[in-house]
Amino acid sequence: MGQGAPFAWLAAGLLAAVPHAAQAEVRPVAFDIAPQPLGAALNQLAIQSNRQILFSSLLTAGRRSIGLRGLYSPEEALSRLLAGTDLTVRQEGASFLVKQDSQRGEERATAKPADSPAAVDEVIVTALKRESLAQDTPISMTVVDGELLKARGSVDLEHASTYLPGLRLTWSSFGRRLVLRGVYAAGEATTGLYYDETPVTGPVGTTADPGVMSPELLLVDVKRIELLRGPQGTLYGAGSMGGTLRILFNRPDLSKPSGQLSASAAGAWGGGTAGGLVAVANQPLVKDRLAIRLVAYDYGAPGAVDNLALGLKNVDESRVQGVRAALLWAPDERLEAQLSGAIQHTHVDDISSWQEDVGAWRTSHAVRAPFDGDIGLLNATVRWATAGATLTATSSWYRWRLVRRNDYSGVLRGQRTNAQGCSRYFGLDAAPCGPDQAAGYTAYVDALYPAALVQPVSLTSWINEVRAASNGPGPFNWTLGAYSERRRDNVDSEVVQADPLTGTAYEPVRFIGQRSIENQFDQTAVFGEASWEARPGTVFTAGGRSYRYHKRDRGEVQVPNVVSGTWLDYQADDSTHQSGWDLKFLASQRLGPGALTYIQASQGFRPGGVNIVPGLPDALATYRSDSLWNYEAGLKSEWFGRRLLANLAVYRIDWRDMQYSALTRNGAFTFLTNIGASRIDGAEMELIARPRPAWTVSTSLTYTDAHLTADQLSNTAIGLGQTGDRLPMIPQFEGAASVERTWWLAQDAQVVVRLDAAASSTAWSTFNHGGPDDLKLGGYAVFGSSVSLSRGGWSVSLAVDNLLNRAGRNQALPSTAGPVEVFGLRPRTARLTLDRRF
Repeated sequence: MGQGAPFAWLAAGLLAAVPHAAQAEVRPVAFDIAPQPLGAALNQLAIQSNRQILFSSLLTAGRRSIGLRGLYSPEEALSRLLAGTDLTVRQEGASFLVKQDSQRGEERATAKPADSPAAVDEVIVTALKRESLAQDTPISMTVVDGELLKARGSVDLEHASTYLPGLRLTWSSFGRRLVLRGVYAAGEATTGLYYDETPVTGPVGTTADPGVMSPELLLVDVKRIELLRGPQGTLYGAGSMGGTLRILFNRPDLSKPSGQLSASAAGAWGGGTAGGLVAVANQPLVKDRLAIRLVAYDYGAPGAVDNLALGLKNVDESRVQGVRAALLWAPDERLEAQLSGAIQHTHVDDISSWQEDVGAWRTSHAVRAPFDGDIGLLNATVRWATAGATLTATSSWYRWRLVRRNDYSGVLRGQRTNAQGCSRYFGLDAAPCGPDQAAGYTAYVDALYPAALVQPVSLTSWINEVRAASNGPGPFNWTLGAYSERRRDNVDSEVVQADPLTGTAYEPVRFIGQRSIENQFDQTAVFGEASWEARPGTVFTAGGRSYRYHKRDRGEVQVPNVVSGTWLDYQADDSTHQSGWDLKFLASQRLGPGALTYIQASQGFRPGGVNIVPGLPDALATYRSDSLWNYEAGLKSEWFGRRLLANLAVYRIDWRDMQYSALTRNGAFTFLTNIGASRIDGAEMELIARPRPAWTVSTSLTYTDAHLTADQLSNTAIGLGQTGDRLPMIPQFEGAASVERTWWLAQDAQVVVRLDAAASSTAWSTFNHGGPDDLKLGGYAVFGSSVSLSRGGWSVSLAVDNLLNRAGRNQALPSTAGPVEVFGLRPRTARLTLDRRF
C-alpha cells in the first residue's frame, strides 16, 4: 500500500459524499414499534432510524414502552418513546445517549437538590473506534472529564496523571516517558499517545529512544481523556503494548456561538511566580452546518530550582504559547468533515531536577540546559454514516523541531583519567600512556570543562488511516481498517564548551565533538475486530493487525570527540525490517443489569531498530522487535442505581525479546539491546461513589509485580540483570483517592471543594537491587486540593499541588562522576484562576 493511498481515499470519499450531502435533508421516518420492553424498543428505534442510541441496561431494566407508529424525526420519536419516564436524552454528534435525569422538575428550581442519592454520570467513549458507554466497554480504562482538569488547573500530563490510575511518568533530562502496567523500557514508546486521531511520538535521537519524550500539547479546552490499560495493538498498533492515552479536544459547536476567557497566576513555595491566559471562541458560520473553534494560550509555570554553582534562582521556569483551530462541516446528520491544526512553542529555562548532595530543589550544575520546542500539527478527518457502517478517513501531519540540552561536565569528570581516552589523545592505538602523557591528557580534559551537550532535532511524521465500523444494534459488530506511517527525524549531537561564569555555550561555538544521525521509519498495517453476541449478554470478539515496517539509520562524525571515543572517518548505515501479526481474543458476559465481566488474551509489539554508536560490536548494531502477550480478566459493575461503580482487572503479561537500554563499558554511550524475557503480574481496582448528590468519592489501587525470567548478562554492556530481578522504576503498589463536595448557594451558584491524594510504594533504579548504582525511588504520598466558586458565566478557583511540600523521588540517575540527579515532585504550588464563559 503506497504512502499516499489513504490520503487519496480520504479525498475521494469526501468528493463522493458532497453530492449526497448537498441533496440531503432531515426527513421524517416511518416508525412501527410495538409495545415491548423499553430496551428492545430503543433498539428497534435505532434500527428503523439508522441512528446509534447508547444506554445502560440498568436504566431500562423493568421498564416497558407503549410503542410508536407514524412519521417522526428520530429526535421526536425518541422523545415520545421516553415520555413519562425519568429518562432524558443528550445528543453526541449523530448519536443519542439515554441517561437518568436526576434533577428534574422541582429539583431544578431549588437552591439545594433533594438529599437523596444521585447516579454517577454516564460517559461515552470511543476507545473501540466507535462510540460506546464506558461501563459497557470490556476494557480496563479510566475517563477524565475536561471540566475536572480545568477546575484543578491541570494543563499538562504531569498533573493530569493524578486522575489516571496506573499511568506512570518517568522523568529524564529530555522529557517524560509514559508507562502502563509496568511495561517500562527504552526504545519506541510502550504507551501510545493520541491527540484526537493523531498518534505522536518522540525523535529517535542518539540513543534510539523515541519513547523518552513525546510532544505535549497544553491541556486546555479538553473534552475528555481516555486511558486504555493493556495492549491495544489491534486497533492502535505499535507503541501501545502497555496501553494507550487518548486526549480528545472539544469540537466546534454547530448550534450556537460561545467563548471563554481565563486568567491565572501561580506561585511555587520558595520559588518564583508565573501567569497564564487562555481564550476560546466558537462561532457557527452556517447554523447547524459549519462552525469554527479557536483556542489561544500563553501559559507559564513558576521556577523552583536554584543553581548554587551559578548563583541563579528559579532556573526551571517555563512558558507554553500556542494556537489551535478546528473547522467542522456537517451538511447533514450522516456526513461530517473536520480540519484541525495546532501550533505551539515551548521554552523551559533549565532542567527541573535537583542534586542529592546539595538538597531538594537545588542543583550545582556548571552548565545551563534550556529546552526549546516548536510543533505544528494538521489533521483532516471525514466521517460518513451509511446504512450499516460508519466510514472514517483521517490524515495527520506533524513536525516537531526542538533543541534539547544537557550538562556534559559529568562525563568530562568521569573520563579525565581514562586510559583508553589517553591512548586516543596521543594516537597510541592500544599502547598505554606513560605518567607524563596521562597527566597531559588529564590537563586537556580539565581545560574543556565545563561542557554542554546540545542536540538540535527535527521530526516529521505523516500518518493515514481509513476504517469502517458497523453501527446500530444487532448481534454482529465489526471494525476494519488500513494504516500507514512515514516518519523522518534527524539529530545533530554537539558537545561544546561553556562559559564557567554564565553556564552558557560560547559564541562562536567551540566544538569538543559533533556527530549526526538520520532515521527513516515506514510502517503499514491492516487491522480488524469482529464481535458476535451469541445470546443476549454474551459477546465473543476476535481481532488482528497485520503489520510491516522498515527502519533505516545513518550516522557520521563531523568533529571527533577524543574523550568519548568518536573518530572522524566513522560512518554507519544500517537497516532492519519485519512483518507480523498482533492478535486479540475476548469474551464478555453481562451478569445482569449493571454487571459486565470479560476475559481476554491480547498481543502488543514494538519495532526493532539500529544503534548508531561508535565502537559498538557488529552483533549489537541492530536490535529485534519485542512483543508480549497479555492475559486478563475483568469485572465492571454498577450498584445501588449507579451510585457506585466498581471495576476490577487482573492480568499476567509475558514479555519476550525485551528491549532495554544499556551503557557501554566506558559509560559514554547508551544503546539498545534485547535482554530476553520478563513476566508482569498485576491487578487494578477502581471505585467511584456518589452517596449523595453533593458528594463524589473515588479511589483506585494498582498492584504490579514485574520481574525478569532469564539472566541478562553481557561483556559489552553494564546495567543488565538476572532471573528474578524486579524491573527498575516500577513500584509494586500505587494508589489514589479523591473526595469532592458541592454546595448549591443559589439556582446558578455553587461551591466545589476537592481533595486528592496519591501514593506509591518503593521502587529501585536498576535490576541489581543493592548494587552501587541502585537508587531508591517512590515511597511517598502527595496531596492536592482545590476550591471553586461559580455563578452564571463567572468562576474563580484556587488549586494547590503538593500540599505537604514533599520532595518525592520519581526518578534518580547516578552521574558518571558526580552527585545523584533527582527528578521528582515540584514544591507546593498554588494557582488562582478567574474564568468567564459567554
